[in-house]
Amino acid sequence: MRSQIPSQTPRSVSPDESCQEPLARLASSVIDNRQRTRATALIATVGLAAVLVAALLMQTAGSGAARSAVPEPVAAKRPSLHAAPAGDSSALNTDVERRLPSALTPAILADGCPGVVFFLKADCECSKGFAITATALAPHLQRFAACTAVIEGTAADADAFAAATGLAIPFIAQPESELAREWGVQKAGCFALVAADGSVEAVWPGISRQGLRDLAGRLGVEPPLPETLLAEIPGAAMAGCLIDSSTPGRVGGAVTAPATNLSKETSR
Repeated sequence: MRSQIPSQTPRSVSPDESCQEPLARLASSVIDNRQRTRATALIATVGLAAVLVAALLMQTAGSGAARSAVPEPVAAKRPSLHAAPAGDSSALNTDVERRLPSALTPAILADGCPGVVFFLKADCECSKGFAITATALAPHLQRFAACTAVIEGTAADADAFAAATGLAIPFIAQPESELAREWGVQKAGCFALVAADGSVEAVWPGISRQGLRDLAGRLGVEPPLPETLLAEIPGAAMAGCLIDSSTPGRVGGAVTAPATNLSKETSR
């Protein structure tokens, strides 16, 4: 006979109430630790951001103070130049005879060489740049021609202009711009080539690289004008202010000496 095993009804096993309390405390502790860790990380992040912002503000304030303490460099004021119209060159080189007045021959045609005349104006800002160009150009022409500036203004005006610009070529002061009027020159910055016999070979309406190359070519300047000099000069002809005493269109045949007593002019 088989022995009968009494049937047993399955029963559910529930955790002991004495175990539930420690587990709950452990879970609560883990959650609290996580929350504290997140809070600590958030506080650290906010603190770091605040430090970075403060450092940036201090750096900006410091650089601003340094900038205010050291004045910003002031850009050099460029002279107000004016483009010379192409018609000016044609008008200045019409088929008329221009000659250097005999009273100016000793000053402009030194030693029987050709002369280069620069027309400037004492109260013209543009002429200051032209004076610097004439001074820089003269050493390259000295074996071929004598450079002279004719400055519209009194002797005192011309002296002050030469001192202010460092003009290092001889100059003649003409308050009434007699020579400019006789040759039809109307603007500062024009320049002319006078042959050794006193005839005017060419007049340029303003300063330009092309004009100076043309001048050097006519004189046979060798070696050529340096590119470092020409690079500082406009490519197109640039003129300055109007010469007040010039009279447009007054260019006749042979030019006579100015009516003004030239012995009162200042020549340097």
